[in-house]
Amino acid sequence: MSSDSTAESSTVNTYGIRGFPASCVCGTKTTIYTSETNKNLGRPFFRCLTRRKNHLFKWVEEAVYEEVQDALPKIVLLEAELNKEKSDIEDLKGVVTELMEEVVRGKTEVKRCKVMMTILFVIMCVIIIVLLVSLM
Repeated sequence: MSSDSTAESSTVNTYGIRGFPASCVCGTKTTIYTSETNKNLGRPFFRCLTRRKNHLFKWVEEAVYEEVQDALPKIVLLEAELNKEKSDIEDLKGVVTELMEEVVRGKTEVKRCKVMMTILFVIMCVIIIVLLVSLM
């Protein structure tokens, strides 16, 4: 890309645009140029395509720094949300464990009831046999 000697003047016009500027305040798109001056050789910058004085100029590293600064609070919020979700998952794991224990207790109770019914059935059969034998 080309250089722009006016882009590296002592007055840098960012017009309060934070992060990566998509367009200048004049509405014209911005693009990235690379400085060819000795002072900032190879340093990339955003510039209004009009390349006129008093239009947007911004060093790329400043835009990257602002993007990171603006992202940090969002990251903190996402981290808090993630921790809440992790806590909810742990709570749900506890509920699942309790339900599984309840299922095991229920199965045990069903087995106990089956055994009791079998014993009662055998006792009833014995009683009926005894009654039938005594009536004969």
